[in-house]
Amino acid sequence: MGSPSSTSGPQIVFVGALAAAVATAAVLAQSLSKDHVLPTVSTLLFVLAAAVALVAWRRPTRGPRLSYWDVAGVLTFIGICVATAIEPDQMVRLVAGTDHSP
Repeated sequence: MGSPSSTSGPQIVFVGALAAAVATAAVLAQSLSKDHVLPTVSTLLFVLAAAVALVAWRRPTRGPRLSYWDVAGVLTFIGICVATAIEPDQMVRLVAGTDHSP
């Protein structure tokens, strides 16, 4: 049987990733325009999910407990939910506001 630290690792990573996403959203809400906050937070959640998936790939866990794969899946799902909250006209303003010149 694994040590308590090895079985609580995915839970700690999950709480840390959610805390990072919420803290990033709070900071970005103060420093960026409203159009940039949700796309940035959604992208951050996808990046965190990919990082956790890499950890899961390197450290396979067995049993009915929460695994790193579960955490990666939940972070991906939350990222998708945040991405669906982005209004289409908001994305148009965001993309149209970028400079396409070389």
